[in-house]
Amino acid sequence: MPIPATKTRWGGIADGRFRPAGFFRVGQCDGVCWLIDPDGGRFLSKGVNTVKFDQDAIQNSDRIPYAEACGKKYGCEGAWRTAAARRLASWGFNTLGSWSDEAVAAAAPVPLAVTHNIDLGMSFAWQTNDRAGSGPKQDFPDVFDPAFETHVLHRAREHCAARSGEQGLIGWFIDNEVRWGPDWRGPDELLLQFLNLPPATPGRIAATEWLRQRHGGSDPPHAAFAADCEAFAALAADRYFALTIAAIKATDPNHLVLGCRFAFPPPAAVIDAAGRHLDVISFNCYGPDANGALDAYAITGKPCLIGEFSFRGADSGLPNSNGAGPVVATQAERAAAFRHYVSTALQRRTLVGYHWFEHADQPAEGRFDGENSNFGTVTIIDDVYEDLTRTMASVNAEAEDLHAAAGVMS
Repeated sequence: MPIPATKTRWGGIADGRFRPAGFFRVGQCDGVCWLIDPDGGRFLSKGVNTVKFDQDAIQNSDRIPYAEACGKKYGCEGAWRTAAARRLASWGFNTLGSWSDEAVAAAAPVPLAVTHNIDLGMSFAWQTNDRAGSGPKQDFPDVFDPAFETHVLHRAREHCAARSGEQGLIGWFIDNEVRWGPDWRGPDELLLQFLNLPPATPGRIAATEWLRQRHGGSDPPHAAFAADCEAFAALAADRYFALTIAAIKATDPNHLVLGCRFAFPPPAAVIDAAGRHLDVISFNCYGPDANGALDAYAITGKPCLIGEFSFRGADSGLPNSNGAGPVVATQAERAAAFRHYVSTALQRRTLVGYHWFEHADQPAEGRFDGENSNFGTVTIIDDVYEDLTRTMASVNAEAEDLHAAAGVMS
């Protein structure tokens, strides 16, 4: 009978392959990528997003059904934190994903690592859009605006500096689902997004001048459009990653930069820039598996972390009419979809983590953006989805062995 592996306090495999360094970092063992926990353990970040008491107000209202239900069930937020932390640990999760109440980590029977999204670039776009009022908006931050560098440095100081000594923090997500090109938000390439900004915008001026120089002062031929878009995306991506990562590292040199949670694989030039700058490439992938996305980022050789994935059940009683990802018939099929997705991803050498979206179901009436789906590990009244969470516990328990075997299979 095999001897159980010794584990660190973080749940990492303590087999002497790596030395303790006091903070999370990345490494390779037999060609397989891992996070290395502060005590030197081989670690996979197994997380759940949005673990919080006040999750999802009903759109256009102040009502938060999950908080209402948990207030009645537990009596106070502190008691809920303890219950939620114990459940997550019992299901084999070791990380709080984005938008979570980090006090839950302190309530856990074993330490839970945390990740944090600081909206570093997009906060500049939102701030600029608020000041501009009507007119074209920035869907991608204007990285050519001289104020962008000042903004990201200030925000990094504000969010990262005071936490630079925290051992339980894996690292920082720069942004979430930045718009690198055509997607559900619109058909425009990044170059066109910049060219469509108001005439005095630094980004539009930079894009126009870049095109003029690229084509010797003449109008660019139509046949050159695709190449122009790729080359401009490379320019913008290099500036985006260089400035945001420099800001984070200047204020917190101890923690990993986990990327910008790509919604879909962006142009190849953007992936190349991400690979040159980031510690870890993060992406959200709501397909039946993550193979296509992992293939797209494999060229960089960088570790990859799945920031969001999920499956919804038609038997949940929720509309599931607004939200990403497949809808399956039953909760048993939902559990089976989780097993297939994670087990398949663990066979890839570059994977270092996967974060489920999300902790509790969304309101049937829709949250702020109208999403109304069965994404939860628990219902909106905090009943546990037993099929799903039982499978999560099983897969999470064998995750390290499955991932280590990727070095043998490849």
